[in-house]
Amino acid sequence: MLNYGVIGVGPVFQNFQVEGLLQSQSVNLYTACDLKEDLLTSVQQQYDFKKCCTDYGELLQDSNIDVVLLNLPQHKHRDIAVAAAKAGKNIYVEKPFASNLKDAKAIMSACEKHGVKLCVGHQRRFITTERKAKEIIDEGYLGTVYKIRVIASWWQDISEEKRAWLTDFELGGGGPLLRWGVHKTDTMRFLLDQEAVRVFAEWDQFVFDQPHITVEDTLVALYRFEGGVIGELEVGNAQREAGFQRGETIEIWGDKGTLWYQPSTGEMELYSVEKSTNVINPDAFMRTSYEPDGKEMTRIHDRFVESIEKDTDPPITGEDGYKALEMAVGAYRSAQSKKVVHFPLDNE
Repeated sequence: MLNYGVIGVGPVFQNFQVEGLLQSQSVNLYTACDLKEDLLTSVQQQYDFKKCCTDYGELLQDSNIDVVLLNLPQHKHRDIAVAAAKAGKNIYVEKPFASNLKDAKAIMSACEKHGVKLCVGHQRRFITTERKAKEIIDEGYLGTVYKIRVIASWWQDISEEKRAWLTDFELGGGGPLLRWGVHKTDTMRFLLDQEAVRVFAEWDQFVFDQPHITVEDTLVALYRFEGGVIGELEVGNAQREAGFQRGETIEIWGDKGTLWYQPSTGEMELYSVEKSTNVINPDAFMRTSYEPDGKEMTRIHDRFVESIEKDTDPPITGEDGYKALEMAVGAYRSAQSKKVVHFPLDNE
């Protein structure tokens, strides 16, 4: 079991991380760090942190800390992550990895230089349906995959949002594509085992077209992958009355079958012309549901701790995080220039 120092214990930590961390047999929540003292008091009482502090430098100097879990706006990741690496701390960075490619490279370089492990928070690879989809593809139920379509669009009103990094493109690096779309670019890489070679994207502000908002509310990107697969990605926060149930779906086409699923609800449908055992019934069609167990956060941290203890690669490497971010940045560059953008990108 390793001691975690958590920098940033606000909504992301409390709503998406802490339950999975508490269920892990590998993680000990040791120190909480945040600028809000009242929040620290509440979090310490609720989750039994041994220590609290408002200065991350104090946390980094503590020899008891094995892992720094970084939960801050993406434009603040670089400086603190580099400082953590210099202090000899292993680092888990919540997605998006950074607000730009240059910062992401700086974090990766610092971790390599100081010999610490780096894991980027793409825990959705560990959702039950994502793992099952990967298994179906790898076992040949779809034949040769030629197309993937990923949708992550729902309603999130940012018209009164006061946190500038969520509405200011220059500060935060992007809107919905960067905030949750990077999970989907990572999903594409994970399922296909291929890298994107080019992208063309369109974006707009159809609903949240206000002077202080400079990020997209709708973006559609078309990727081509090295193995020939065409990938469609639709992200946004302007789709009214849509939640995870309707706003998050993944479809994969192959020459022998088709797979459709919703990662968050667990619903899955598969058609395969050749396979008729194990996963699907004899008429070659399957409709099923894998109850989401919410353990994806536990799984990724268990694997990360194991990688530290056994000196193996983290479950989601810095390179994985960089590639997911690069696919998003490429789409933004395409949307801005109205041109096809080729990978790899320069990191400026």
